[in-house]
Amino acid sequence: MVRPEPGFEQHRRKGDTSYAQMFTDVGFYYAPAPVLRGEDFDGAQAVHRLEQWVISNHGYQAQYAVSELSGKDFWRMFDASHYHHCRRKYGAVGTFMSAHYKSKKGKKTQEEVLQAEAEAADADVVDAVTS
Repeated sequence: MVRPEPGFEQHRRKGDTSYAQMFTDVGFYYAPAPVLRGEDFDGAQAVHRLEQWVISNHGYQAQYAVSELSGKDFWRMFDASHYHHCRRKYGAVGTFMSAHYKSKKGKKTQEEVLQAEAEAADADVVDAVTS
């Protein structure tokens, strides 16, 4: 689901191969400086800004991390074509949460999960028709 940077094969950096690009996983830990100084700090906004930077630099956010990504931004970061094909092929639509919905922070009620899956199923059908 991760798209290599366009043209990476011409720049072959250390760790790249002719068919895959090396990625580095970077984590941020500890309290941000504004928090330590007792200042207001909007963590959700900071994560959102970082996610936008990652997208614009052809990176991706590992899915064990807290995410503020909208559905649109999530699928800008990841290649959905193979993912949606496999969900349809193996009967995951309506059975398992989508990767984006699962990665969203916050509590999810059974009703919300079913509604999100119905919307994902509709999107999968639209993708299949337009592909």
